[in-house]
Amino acid sequence: MEKKYTYEDLLEIVKTLRGEGGCPWDMEQTHQSIKHDIIEEGYELIEELDNENWESVADESGDLLLQIVFHAQIGTEKGEYNMDDVINAVCRKLVHRHPHVFGDVKVKDTAEVLENWAQIKRDDRGQKTVAQDMAEVSKYLPSLMRAQKIQDKAVKGGFVFSEPVFVADNIAKMMNVMLSSQDQDVAQQYIGKMLFEIVSVAKKMGVDAETALNKHTELFIQEYQKYED
Repeated sequence: MEKKYTYEDLLEIVKTLRGEGGCPWDMEQTHQSIKHDIIEEGYELIEELDNENWESVADESGDLLLQIVFHAQIGTEKGEYNMDDVINAVCRKLVHRHPHVFGDVKVKDTAEVLENWAQIKRDDRGQKTVAQDMAEVSKYLPSLMRAQKIQDKAVKGGFVFSEPVFVADNIAKMMNVMLSSQDQDVAQQYIGKMLFEIVSVAKKMGVDAETALNKHTELFIQEYQKYED
C-alpha cells in the first residue's frame, strides 16, 4: 500500500533537504532567491481551481504550501521565525477578526461581517483615514488588481468615479495629448491614467479587470495560432 504522508512528514522532509547531507540546491536557497516562486505557485493553483481539476488543485495546493514551509525552515535556521509562529499568527488573526463567532458581537449579514473585518483590520494597523487604508494595499500586487482594490476603498469612502461614457471621452482626449507629445514620460503618465480609468469602468460593469485582460490575452494567443497556421 502506498505511503500516505502527513503535515509532520512535510516539515521533516524540508528540514532534511536543507540539512547536512541534503540537496545542494535546496541548501543554497534564501528568502530572496525563491520569493517569486510564491507568486507563480499561487497563480498555478488559481488556474486549476478555475479548471475544477481537483486532483491538480491538491497538487498545486501542495506546491504553494511547500513555499510557506520552505521559508519557515529558512527562518528557523536563521532564528527569525518558525512554522509554529506562522500557525499561531493566522489562528490569532482568525479568532480576533471573527468576534461574531468567537466573541459576543452580533451581525445580521455577510456585508456586516466584511465591514467589521475591515474595521478591525484598520484598527489593528492604526489607520484613521481611507488614504492610509489605500496605502496599505501591497505595491507588489498585479497593477490592475491593486488599482481595483484601491478603487473599492475609495468608493466605500464616498468617492464617485466617472460614468463609462465620460471615461471614454476622457481617454480619447488623453490619447490625443499623448500621441501629439511623443515623449516617453508623458506616454507613461497618460497610459497609467487610461488604465486606471479602464479599471473604474470594469468596476461599474461588474467585471474583474485582471480576469478580463487575462482572458483576452488567452484569446489573442488562440487567434495568433490561427494566423501562424
